Amino acid sequence: MVKSLDPKRSFIEAVEDFHQLEAEFVARAPDHEFHVIETKRRVAETILALAHEKHPPFEVCREAWNDLVRLGFSHIDIECSMSRIYADCCAYDERPDEGLVVLEPLVAKLERLLEDAKKTAEEYPARFYEDALERLGIRRDALEAQRRGEVIPWLETRREDEAAPPITPEEEQADALYDAFWKAHHAVFKTYGKSLDRSFADVEADYRRVEAEFVARAGEGEAFEACVLDIGAKTAAAILMAACSLHAPFQACRDAWDEFVRVGQDKSWMYPEMYVQACLRSNEPEAGLAVVEPWIAEIEQKLQACNEPLRPPGETSVELNRQRKELHELRDKFMAMCTGGAPSA
Repeated sequence: MVKSLDPKRSFIEAVEDFHQLEAEFVARAPDHEFHVIETKRRVAETILALAHEKHPPFEVCREAWNDLVRLGFSHIDIECSMSRIYADCCAYDERPDEGLVVLEPLVAKLERLLEDAKKTAEEYPARFYEDALERLGIRRDALEAQRRGEVIPWLETRREDEAAPPITPEEEQADALYDAFWKAHHAVFKTYGKSLDRSFADVEADYRRVEAEFVARAGEGEAFEACVLDIGAKTAAAILMAACSLHAPFQACRDAWDEFVRVGQDKSWMYPEMYVQACLRSNEPEAGLAVVEPWIAEIEQKLQACNEPLRPPGETSVELNRQRKELHELRDKFMAMCTGGAPSA
């Protein structure tokens, strides 16, 4: 089924593949009601996600959503994520009313669940409801603005995509080159990702070999220049991950981090978090603080941006507050190490 997720395959082809998979698994246990309904739900969720990615006509997206609603949702978190996806589909085809019809009752439902959760002493699920409400609120506000005729810069629409200039042959070639690079790159990860029994030096050499091969195959022009930068950034991120996960000597982790910062494009928390843990493990508090302290300042700025109207989807204030708390705890550990004290567990 991996081929069904290939960007070059059409929506119709992918849907046929997944319906074939559904029929195969349902046939294995046709009398097992839970197995049948959950299989159908997973397939329906995947089809809606594919519609979101491949942008078939809106009627197809609506049908995929209605199929999912008919089957029901296994859990509230799936209902929230699928509703966000459908709301994006509605926004893409400038159908704000259809998206709001889905989001508004779900928001009301989550607000009731949040009030009930706050009556208990448990942090979860209240934190989940707060996070979900913020994510859904961003989509709801965007749809309401779209209904008013406002232009939201971050919101994709079919009209804008169709008005954009077509992809050039050079861009197609660069995209194909990066796709081939990613497959070779991922093959290197698979050599150690599950067993972790290879040396970091060997893994790094394999990543560098793949990088050099595909950089050498790049042509000239802006599209290939961007492709080469993406290849370098992906390689730097992968080498940092390998250094930290394989517990390479700290100098190797530091070198990988420095390169990641220099060429990296990934803004997720995963990579700095891995490096900070390597600093903690290697008793390198100064190196850890050099990452943690500006990271805390960055989170403070992001928290302020959470209050801006019509902000784009991204990290929620719930996530940011949790991360800030964890970073303050890490900073305390590093400070204790600097003063010769034992870091708290």
